[in-house]
This record gives sequence, structure tokens and C-alpha cells, in this order.
Amino acid sequence: MATGGCEETSDEIFNFKCTPCSKINRQREAVKYCVECQGYCCQSCVDIHQAFPALQGHKLLDKSSFKTKILTTNLPSVPTEICTIHEIKILDMYCGNHDVVGCTSCMALHHRNCTDVQLVSDVVETMLKKTDADETHQKLREKNMAMEKIKTSREALLEELNKSKTDAVNEIKAFREEMETMLRNMEKESVKEVDKEYQNKHAVLLEEIKKSENQIICLEQAADNIKQSDGNVSQQFVSIKTAQRIIAQTDDIMNSVDAHAHAKVSFAADQSVLGFLQQLNTFGSVNSDTVYSVKASREINIRVLGDKSICTVYGSCLTQGGKLLLPDCWNKKLKRVDTGKSLVEDYCDLPCAPSGVCCIDNQKAVVTLNNNTIQFVSLGNQMKPIHAIKLNHPCFGIAYKDNKLLITDNSTSLYIHDIAGTLLQTISKDSSGNNMFTQCRQIAFSDSGDNIYVADFQNNIVTLDRQGKRCSNFIDTELVNSRGVCSDRRGNIFVCASESKNIMQIRQNGQKVGIVVKPSDGLNQPRSITFSPQMNTLFVTGKNMTNGNVKVFELQ
Repeated sequence: MATGGCEETSDEIFNFKCTPCSKINRQREAVKYCVECQGYCCQSCVDIHQAFPALQGHKLLDKSSFKTKILTTNLPSVPTEICTIHEIKILDMYCGNHDVVGCTSCMALHHRNCTDVQLVSDVVETMLKKTDADETHQKLREKNMAMEKIKTSREALLEELNKSKTDAVNEIKAFREEMETMLRNMEKESVKEVDKEYQNKHAVLLEEIKKSENQIICLEQAADNIKQSDGNVSQQFVSIKTAQRIIAQTDDIMNSVDAHAHAKVSFAADQSVLGFLQQLNTFGSVNSDTVYSVKASREINIRVLGDKSICTVYGSCLTQGGKLLLPDCWNKKLKRVDTGKSLVEDYCDLPCAPSGVCCIDNQKAVVTLNNNTIQFVSLGNQMKPIHAIKLNHPCFGIAYKDNKLLITDNSTSLYIHDIAGTLLQTISKDSSGNNMFTQCRQIAFSDSGDNIYVADFQNNIVTLDRQGKRCSNFIDTELVNSRGVCSDRRGNIFVCASESKNIMQIRQNGQKVGIVVKPSDGLNQPRSITFSPQMNTLFVTGKNMTNGNVKVFELQ
């Protein structure tokens, strides 16, 4: 019989066998249980624990802690998990007041005033139910699935964020290119003015030089004639009188020449342009996912002297200077509104009823007329029609991008023309041959210019790529009979619907944000919308607006 439980034996049966020794086919009786090693130890293995510093902190339980007298390899009912805060301690304490487990240090530091602190081994028999493990596993699975969903959604948002950054950078570059185009055009016009002034002065100087050369020849000839007439009194008299006439002509020429004339062409740069740019640090502002709401509203009366019908406006746009252009259909006028002063500052008569309008640049706009015509209008101090182009299809909504005019027909087709009116593309059918539109009207573009948004009677918003291929339809039950669409140039579009009498905000990726303007805000059958990013304002026109007024909604 072994004594002390340390000697090797092969024939005796022990209630608790040393776990490490069993793994090398030694049979030794266990005298301790190591919580960290999760095994029984004979006296030799206990001594090894005392010899190695890494093992000295392990918690060794005496035989009295072993719960059974039968042969077993099961672990005793004691915790084995290490405290994450106090890394040499075991989570073997339980605080009933806070329903948490911890090590002895945790309890001493954070639960010293608690009245229900016990050993886990003392409470586990009464507190642990048979179903607890299964129920906890089920909750863990449910929470794991929920976190997987969050992870998946955030990965999708991260992808969207990365794309939005790329789109924002592209928008900055596109805006810069647009500014460079404008600057190049301004440079060309300025050079033209310099060249015009140069040519005028150049022509005058050449003419004066030529006159001077001719007169010098006449003077020299007159002097020579007098000299040669010496000895012939009659001829000398004639030569002198001729010379006197030439001298008088010379005096006239000399008097006509500006003695103080200068031969310089100078250019005075408009310093206000530089001054404005110097006030800016960036091209604009970086926007997060804005959710708009109405801050305030007002109306602008657009009736002018000579209006014989109710003002009815189906389209609108803002000039580069921030003025609102409104094609008044039944009064056959294009009206220009100073939105700050809330008044019509100018208008011009049109040959037929207009419906849509867009700006080509700061000097020119194009209006669609109901006789299949697009009318170009000068935006000078006094607006005036300049030239028109007859097309082979109805014209309703209109937009301009990259030297192209996009025109809807208030039916099932979108037409793309160049600026000279040549038809480049007709968009009406999808790849399956089905109509893409039911009654298409106003047009808007994404911030990057990659997508085209078309307001449609039944399909709400039809999104096309730059090649005219349909990307998606946005249809929502809260929008009934969509008429107008515009961009905020911050990643959102607004859609107005006549029957639901509201305006909805949608992300440019097709995600619905919500209703921004409701009928209770005074909206009645809106027909077109235009947004000013500088003023954070929506301008809304409609068929039955009171007294032909335009609704103005300041957003926040």
C-alpha cells in the first residue's frame, strides 16, 4: 500500500487519480485539485507547482473539497475562469445584490458594502436551474444573430460611405471643372474686348500714319515744284498757291490728330471676383445625412401688369445669380423673381405657352413651348427671346448638362438634344420593351452627374444612368402623382406630388428619408420644385396656388 499518496502504484484503486500522471500511465492518488490546470494532482505534482513561479499562483483545493467518494474524472463544482481584471484570481465570488460574479479582490474593492456576497460553490446548487444553460445558449445565439445583422448593415453603410466619399470628391472635381469652364469663357470674352479695343486703336493709328506719309509726299512735291519754277514767274505763282493749299490741308490734318492720344490697351480686373473668392476656404460644405424639416414659410406674388389669366407654372429653375425663373403658362411669359425682395423684377413675352425652363449659363436660358419648340432667352438686364428651335416632339420639362438638353414630353419619352437642337437619343423603353414612363415631367441630376432623376406620374422617380439605362424606380404610397424633382446638391433629392400634396426627401441612393412638406404646411397641388443650397430654401409652384403665388419653404 502506498503511503502519503506519492509513490507509484499499479494495483490499487484511488477515489481520485492524479491527472498529469494518468496521462503517462502512472497511477498516483490525488491529494489536491488545481483550479487553473483543471485537474487532480498528486503530492509530486503539488511540489512541482511550488517549484515553478508560473504555477505558484494556482489555486489548489484540499481533498475535503472533493464532493464525491466514488471513482470519477469529472471536475469538482468550483469555478475555473480567471478574472480579467485581477489576472491571478478566480471568479469564485457572487454578489446577490448586483447579480454579478467576481474574484475576492473585485468583491473587496467594489462590493464591500453589499450584504449578499457568497462563494459561487455555496450558491450554485440553489440558484442554477437545469434550463439556465439552454436558455442562455439560446439568448447568446439570438444576440449573436442580432450582432451579425448590425455588422452586415454597418458593412453596407461602410461601403456606402466609401462610395459617397468618392462621389463627393468627384463632385468637387466636377464643380472645379465647371468653374474652370466659366473662367475660360470669361477669359475669352475679356480677351475679345481687349482685342476689339486694340483693333480700333490699331486702325486709327494706321490711318493717321498713312495720311501723314501721303501729306509728307505732297509737301515735298510742293517744295520741289516751287524750286523748279524759279525763273518762270507765272509757274512760280501757281506753285506757291498750290503749296499754300497743301499747307492748309496739313494744318487741318494736324488739328484733327489728338496730341494727347495714347497707344495702350489696358484691362481692369473686377476685384470683387477675387474678393469673393478670397472669402472662401472651400468650394462648399461637407454635409452629413441631413433630415430636413420646415423652419418657416412665405409666399411670393408673381402676378404682373398685363396678366390676363391665373398664373400657372409647371417648371422653375434658379439662375447662377440666385434669381428664380418661372415660365407662366397661360400668361405666355417668362418671369424673373428676386427671391430676396419677393417680387417679379423682370419678364418677357413668349410666342406660345411655356412649361419648362433651365439655364445654359449666366447669360442664357431655354424655355419649352407647347408648339414643339424650345425658345432661347437672353438673361441681360432686360430679358428677351433671341432664337427658337423647332423640334419633332412635344416639349415639357427641360434640363441642361454637359452641353446637352434633356427634354420630357409629358408622356412616355425623354429626348436628349445637343445645344443646336440635333436629336441624340430617345429614351422610352426598358430592355424588355416596356415603357419606362407614364407621364414624365421635371428632371434633376445626382451630385456626381452619374444619375438622372425623372419625376413620373405613376413611377414617382425613375433613375437613369448617363447612358439612359434605367437603374431603378422609386415608388412610395405616400407619393401620389409625382410632378417635380430637384437636388439639394448634398446627396438628397426632393420629390413633389400633386395628389398627395406633399414633398418627400429621398437619398440619392434611393433610400427614403420622409415627408418634408405636408398639406398642413399650406401646400396645394405642387407642380414643380427648385432648391437653393445657399439659402436652404425650397421654391414650389402649383396649378392652384392662391393668386398665382409661389410658396417658399425655409428648411432646417
